[in-house]
Amino acid sequence: MRVYFLSAEPAALRLDGQYAGTADMFERYAELDLKKGALAELLPRSGRGPLCFFVDEGFFLSPHPFCSTYTSEIERAIYVGGYPERQCEISVIAQKQAAGALITVFRFGEVYAAAEGGRRTLKKLDERFAEAEIEAVDIGGCEYAAVRGRNALALFRGENLACFCGCDDASFGKELAVTVRPETCTRATVTETYSFDGEKFLPSHTETRGSDAPPHAAAVAFFESVLYGGSKRYLCEELKDRADHLKEYLGPFMAAVPPTEAAEAGYGENAVGLVYPKGGGMFEVRYFTAEIADGKVTNVYPADGGR
Repeated sequence: MRVYFLSAEPAALRLDGQYAGTADMFERYAELDLKKGALAELLPRSGRGPLCFFVDEGFFLSPHPFCSTYTSEIERAIYVGGYPERQCEISVIAQKQAAGALITVFRFGEVYAAAEGGRRTLKKLDERFAEAEIEAVDIGGCEYAAVRGRNALALFRGENLACFCGCDDASFGKELAVTVRPETCTRATVTETYSFDGEKFLPSHTETRGSDAPPHAAAVAFFESVLYGGSKRYLCEELKDRADHLKEYLGPFMAAVPPTEAAEAGYGENAVGLVYPKGGGMFEVRYFTAEIADGKVTNVYPADGGR
């Protein structure tokens, strides 16, 4: 089975004790017999602690906390988002009094946020908050403690975590508005507005803007438009009235990715991998094909025949 090894930071990869190259965000793979399994070791260049784990069929059913796994009918992928600190000491990243609580973002192996007010709460964050800033903000007349990380935001109201989301920018006023610039072939910008329901923030409005996709990326751009909005522009006239049913048909996918070399060879160049969260750090990749004629999508169906 072809297994891709991806890493948020460059790391040397060893398989069964043998050097197997570098793992980073470039798609490199190894052919593994998952029935027998292989011992994998990742040694990051940053000097953080190495990771060692056994890769077999069971690994993809119960991945370790430090990684995410992606499975498809023909391939597997492992993504490591971070590596452990060699010294497990408490270090304060940011601290501030805001919204009726003392908010402390700190590292103790991993990154956490402690909120101390009338009572105390502890929330696990992630490496996006390895560098963080805390500020008091007003949303709809109420004060919140905004913890800004790298492309992420956490909002506390007293000791309660009211919002936790990925974002590239955020604005505060009558409502909360967050802007995300996902890695799309149309350079899409998605702005989502949230309203507070008394306990947490819920999305109330979404606006998507983007440019035209190059012809070779038309299939990926179409599936991205189903996810972020604006799919009618890609559909032929006969299918435009079905645009609102596409999300129901395709299911709750969270990303659209170009086909790997093996997927393109098996399914064709207009096949696109849709990524579905399965929980517990597990994701499934299902391939769908978009038939395109005169620049418009004329049909959509599972690339593997619906297996």
